[in-house]
Amino acid sequence: MDLDAPAPAEAAPPGGNQAILVRAALERVLAAPDFIASPRLAAFLRFVVEATLEGRADEIKGYTIAVEALGRPPSFDPQSDPIVRVEATRLRRALERYYTTVGAEDPLVIDIPKGGYVPLFQPRAEAPAGPEPQPAPAAPDATDAPRPTPVWQRTGMRLAAAAAGVVLLAGLALLAVQINPFGSDRGTALADRIRLPVVEVRPFEAAGPGAPAEAELRAIEEQMRDAFARFDFVEVKAAGATPHETGVPEICSGPQSRSVFALAGLAEGRADGTFSLVTRVTDRCDGSIIWSASLDGLAQGSALADSERRAVRDVATAIMESYGVIPVRARAQALAKAPDSGFGCIAAAVAYVRGDPQGQRGNGTACLVQLTRRERDFALGYAVRATAQLYATLHDDTPNPTAEEMEEFLDAAERAAELAPASAYAARTLALVQLFAGEPDDAVATAEKALKLNPLDFDVAATVATVFIGAGRVEEGEALLLRARREGAVRTNHQDTFLGMAAFMRNDVLAAQAMVPQLTLHSAIESKLALALCLHTLGRASSEREVVGALLHRMPDGAEGVRRLVHRLLPAPALADKALAALETAGLSREAVAGKPPRG
Repeated sequence: MDLDAPAPAEAAPPGGNQAILVRAALERVLAAPDFIASPRLAAFLRFVVEATLEGRADEIKGYTIAVEALGRPPSFDPQSDPIVRVEATRLRRALERYYTTVGAEDPLVIDIPKGGYVPLFQPRAEAPAGPEPQPAPAAPDATDAPRPTPVWQRTGMRLAAAAAGVVLLAGLALLAVQINPFGSDRGTALADRIRLPVVEVRPFEAAGPGAPAEAELRAIEEQMRDAFARFDFVEVKAAGATPHETGVPEICSGPQSRSVFALAGLAEGRADGTFSLVTRVTDRCDGSIIWSASLDGLAQGSALADSERRAVRDVATAIMESYGVIPVRARAQALAKAPDSGFGCIAAAVAYVRGDPQGQRGNGTACLVQLTRRERDFALGYAVRATAQLYATLHDDTPNPTAEEMEEFLDAAERAAELAPASAYAARTLALVQLFAGEPDDAVATAEKALKLNPLDFDVAATVATVFIGAGRVEEGEALLLRARREGAVRTNHQDTFLGMAAFMRNDVLAAQAMVPQLTLHSAIESKLALALCLHTLGRASSEREVVGALLHRMPDGAEGVRRLVHRLLPAPALADKALAALETAGLSREAVAGKPPRG
């Protein structure tokens, strides 16, 4: 169905005092947190409202919204790029939230009925006793969903629910804190049901003359615990807070088994006035020591704070990152002992994304959908679900999600970020989905938040770096990605793709040459796209044409599919234009020139 069809004739646009009231209502909405945080939604709403007030409702179509409000180039194709439909869905959702919370007392409601993009402006009043006014029909939406009840019929319900809505949002904000694994009893209950791994930080001990005082050791211990709590997918406990003290605990076996680990430390004084900190991680279920390290040359006195930071950084990154000692062992145990638990479902999805053989039985999304339906407050379940779905789309030979699929990705990622505002993983997932949805500005803002939430999670930093590259901050993203890898971030095919594209964007021959062997080994279609761009940088025209030809063969819709993929990975217009210009010289459009239908 054509969303770009001209809108049917409507009533005369509001004028005079009514237009003033509408503009005042618009400014109140745009001052709300949802719209301040999303310039794209604000631009969308302002455009459709102003166009209606100016009598240009017939110009409110997908193409004009994309070009004039969302910054898309004049070559924008609304049939192949669902960005307007996706943003319209988000806008309706944001307006709904606004009018049931901070805008509950607004005298005038702005509504964008499903089925079109022309807004309605209705005063808050009881529905008339006579026949209800019906808005003029608009062009149908991408789905054939029935038109919802007009705003003036929902006003009574909204007013009645306004106070409850405020209470509900306050409750969700509190819940976002409570589900933090080291938080309240409610968070603990959720962690128990999901079977999240438990990490207990035990009191550090001192040995020998010159060892730090007890207060100094307690400070290191507390900083270690606080740093661990910034990482996701674990429940962090203080010493003695877990009832797993003797024998092989029941929690370690059975269909709902759960991994339990303990970190202990020993500070030993040295003759030169420094001290060493020996730390070890024990698997409480079998008593084995699974990791141990010694940090030497730690100073006391005025340099103690720097030593504490070094100790926390080195230990946290070694054992708590996504592919650190504890998460890797916990996921392996979940897959072996409790694959049907909530954490087992997460472990399977992570294995799929990483390409491990354990994840090849499925991408885990079906399990994650069931998990989030059952545990509607489990933020990280939504985040992993969005990650797995996005990964599956990127590694499909037709990486062209429908508007409904993109809405599902965004819903899951936004839900995770709302439920867990302190989660770096949830923020990095939302940033990645926003990039793929064609929202580079929002993606960068969310990615920057992820970095601040946990500066020690270099796997998160590596993903953030790919967002920076795709959004146009190429040099910054490339530098961050290389630093994250030096700090221990696990190398992924997705990262290699963006490093290859960064080498092309900077015309860096040495970097492109270094990336070609890696990209040649990767089978994902995004990697082949980056390979073609690196070959272009190196001037290897025949090899570049061969790769572009292979891309055309793999894409059922040929050159158009390749162009769409470029815009997905590089939503910054200047980057996409540069990449497409290079691919055109390698024969991207030869099928169109020859008049041949797309393969597949």
